[in-house]
Amino acid sequence: MSAKHSKKVHLEAAASHHEQAARYHRGAARHFEAGQDYAHAAHQAMMAHGHGLQAIDEAHDAGAHSTGTPPPAPASSGAGASGELAAKLHATAAELHDQAAQHMRHAAKLFEQDRSAAAHDAQLALSLALRALSHGNEAARLFVKLASAEGS
Repeated sequence: MSAKHSKKVHLEAAASHHEQAARYHRGAARHFEAGQDYAHAAHQAMMAHGHGLQAIDEAHDAGAHSTGTPPPAPASSGAGASGELAAKLHATAAELHDQAAQHMRHAAKLFEQDRSAAAHDAQLALSLALRALSHGNEAARLFVKLASAEGS
């Protein structure tokens, strides 16, 4: 397998992981919206997080390195932890992963013809992925607050 072919495979794998992360974030959002089964929602969130990390690893393996700019953090949940807010955070993360997947697929498609454009799309995808992970992290903080309140 040539290095060029290998990089394209990594871009496609990153897109696939973003799509899976989006599906798991949507599942977590549904459970939080319903206000029940937080344990299953947490499992869905962990799966989404793992796929998000895998997507970033694949992008790095393809040579699409980040600029070092930290992702903007979502607004802190403060004291008002709720399933509704967790659902919104997961829904936002899902949308960001969907966008990242689209950019990764586009990068893979452009890879042979225009490496510069492919690198640009991959960089955009990486930025979106970091934002999605940030939203997922904030949702995880909320889950801990919700689980603690349920146990009290």
